Amino acid sequence: MYAVVDIETTGSPAKNNGITEIAIILYNGNEVEEKYETLVNPRFPIPKYVAKLTGISNDMVATAPYFEEVAAHIYNLLKDRVFVAHNVSFDFPFVQHFLGAAGYNLTAPVLCTLDLSRKTFPNFEKHGLSSICEELKIDMKSHHRAGGDAMATTILLDMIIKNGGEKLVKSLIAR
Repeated sequence: MYAVVDIETTGSPAKNNGITEIAIILYNGNEVEEKYETLVNPRFPIPKYVAKLTGISNDMVATAPYFEEVAAHIYNLLKDRVFVAHNVSFDFPFVQHFLGAAGYNLTAPVLCTLDLSRKTFPNFEKHGLSSICEELKIDMKSHHRAGGDAMATTILLDMIIKNGGEKLVKSLIAR
């Protein structure tokens, strides 16, 4: 079972910033089984350029739950699953950091669809999420919003698995 994750943040690194939105899609290799999405109050002001990029404003997150209020549910969705993200080296450390701060120790195999797309589609010039979705005709709804990006990543993973990428997926998880 895969947990496809996307987050929006106030910036980087995690220790000096906050998560503003998280989406998790549970995917069993054939179909989506569950979706979770929430805004998060980051306890940090959202920089103007980030608000412009994501469309998430300080007003939108003012009444949203703090991460620790949703941490137990997030942990339960992620534990015992493969953590998947497009550029997992960004999303996983953030989620792991904030879960750790809330008292949860997330250890999980990780899978990066950015790496997978580079190996599966080496002839494509660009492999950013919007570029790969454009190449593969994946309809991206709400780019730079956690739910839209998580769904696009799930569709990408599904396409890779169903087009002979199962061995590649298994070898990357094994690492």
